[in-house]
Amino acid sequence: MRIFDKNHTQFAEFEERGGKFRFKGRGFINRYKPDGFQDGWQSRGQFPVKGNFHLATESPLIHDGSQSILSTGFDFRNSTLTGTTLAGPSGSGQFLLVTISTGRTITAFTSTMSNYSTLAFVYGVCQNKLRPGDAVDAGIFDLTRRVSGSSSIVGGSILQASSTASGVVTPFVGGNGRPIGVAIENATSVGAVFTGFIGGIQAGAST
Repeated sequence: MRIFDKNHTQFAEFEERGGKFRFKGRGFINRYKPDGFQDGWQSRGQFPVKGNFHLATESPLIHDGSQSILSTGFDFRNSTLTGTTLAGPSGSGQFLLVTISTGRTITAFTSTMSNYSTLAFVYGVCQNKLRPGDAVDAGIFDLTRRVSGSSSIVGGSILQASSTASGVVTPFVGGNGRPIGVAIENATSVGAVFTGFIGGIQAGAST
């Protein structure tokens, strides 16, 4: 049994022996017990928890702060809502490559944009499922999920935007688009969602 002080930063621990409680020790914690929980707490490491307590994690991905909206020509929600199947999870536009078409307007990065002559660039990877005109949560630098357009992506390989399907990535081939990141794990099927690095402006001279 543990008895906490009023700030829940220290505790005294007792154990029962022969029907009596004896002092066992004391300890310190550095996280307050949330309001609404009065009993059943135990200390796991340096944090007091009740049952299975999971701490939130934050990925290293840098987001653009939802600076732009989705073009009225696209709907990134699930295909059951839109009637159009995109390459992302459940037919959505989630985890697809995107670009900026006009001022603060996001569109899908289409397969024809991968040609050098278009000077189009990958702005980032869409993180949410949204309707036209909604703010886009775009991941623009570091590790993010994305959708494979190939069954042969290997961890450590350089990636490019697909030249045959919009918003997905394939292994980089010189002279066919621009490198847009690196895979950190394998993707062995078309449509698989996997993790890789993204970053940098890929615009360059035409070839």
